[in-house]
Amino acid sequence: MRILTNTTSPYARIARIALGEKGFDLSGTEIVNPWSDDPGLLALNSAARVPTLETDEGLPITESLLVVLWLERKVPEPSLLSGPLDRTISLAGRAMGVVDAMANIVTNRMQVDPNFGEHRVGLKRRRTIVEGMRQLERDPPDYDGGTPSIAVIASVVALDYLALRFPGEPWVEAYPQLEALRAQVADRPAFATTVPSL
Repeated sequence: MRILTNTTSPYARIARIALGEKGFDLSGTEIVNPWSDDPGLLALNSAARVPTLETDEGLPITESLLVVLWLERKVPEPSLLSGPLDRTISLAGRAMGVVDAMANIVTNRMQVDPNFGEHRVGLKRRRTIVEGMRQLERDPPDYDGGTPSIAVIASVVALDYLALRFPGEPWVEAYPQLEALRAQVADRPAFATTVPSL
């Protein structure tokens, strides 16, 4: 299996952590630049997005949460849906909303307008980030060791992406409970080997 990714995408990191936690070998990871219309990436995924997986049969598997769904069926144990299912999915969705809002600001700053974050839509996305992170901080996902749930994975990825892309922003608050959650999983290989970098 090939895994096409980059070093910053929170979506790709979610998929890579999920793969690692399911026991997949991540050594087949290839770093690509989705913005350069990499031919290998485009051949598999016309949207030119990461993560893109290529199965041993040559089929592309795309979109981070669909990768997780595929993994849950392909390798049911250990499950990434541990704990009360409704709560796990709810918290994962909250974290994904934050990730989406951050990615939207970052993409538009890079590709459209460096001041996008100060425009009406950018400010709405910022509100999503601030409120979503506050809600996750008040009610973080449970983790008691072992394989983390998708809610834990998405929350930690959101926290790390916030630190990567919005350092020093005055609207970014302290999140001690989420920091503690991150510390609990930081040494797990799937997390440690996928820490984002610019």
